Amino acid sequence: MSQLEGKVALVTGAGTGIGRGIAEAFAAAGAQVVIAARREGPLREVSEASGGRIGYVLMDLVDAQQRQRALEMVQERHGRMDILVNNAAYQLWQPFADTSEQQIEDLFYTNVTSTTRFIREALPYLEASGGNIVNISSTASRYIGVPSEMLSVYSASKAALNQLTRALAPEFGPRGVRINAVAPGLTVGEYSMDALTAVPGRLEALVERTSLGRVGQPADIARVVLFLASEQAGWVTGQVLDASGGWQIAAG
Repeated sequence: MSQLEGKVALVTGAGTGIGRGIAEAFAAAGAQVVIAARREGPLREVSEASGGRIGYVLMDLVDAQQRQRALEMVQERHGRMDILVNNAAYQLWQPFADTSEQQIEDLFYTNVTSTTRFIREALPYLEASGGNIVNISSTASRYIGVPSEMLSVYSASKAALNQLTRALAPEFGPRGVRINAVAPGLTVGEYSMDALTAVPGRLEALVERTSLGRVGQPADIARVVLFLASEQAGWVTGQVLDASGGWQIAAG
């Protein structure tokens, strides 16, 4: 039997990059998947390429009504929800001194406040199925140095998500729900690669500081998320697992 046969998953921010990689890995593992994001074009493309295993719903993470509608649509279509992957986020590569008040507010409102609210809203569905949550964090939230110097506010917001993951585990455990996080390192993504290549030599310097000597692919992260979402990780909760090619080891 495939790892997620019979399971239903909702993956946010899944029109491109890591989110798309997770959705496709889940579908290949037997799950029925619903992906959610703000732009319909990428969502439709992923859905049409999936052979019917991936549906989609438009959802802006910061909109309470859209969050609730996404949960309701999963329930209407599939009758249950077993897995929630919180991948949607606002990433900003920018020196701290150049970061505006609005950008600071938007980063925390999206990555912490809205994600926290969505977890609370999804909990009854996951409690009913004995399901689990995987939050997508960042190695920038755990280690100081390149590339964290350009991600100061973003990394702080992801550090909050790490602590939320750990703090909720003992509260959710008695309710039959596991919660973990994956912290990707240098990974190909729609926005991250633009930032990494904007400055000559930046990408090459980061690759040199990654133990495995390459940029990660969405599939590299998806395999780790798949493990945590599956029954193979049934005894794992409250963990933040690096998937970085050893960036934190090389960077020190």
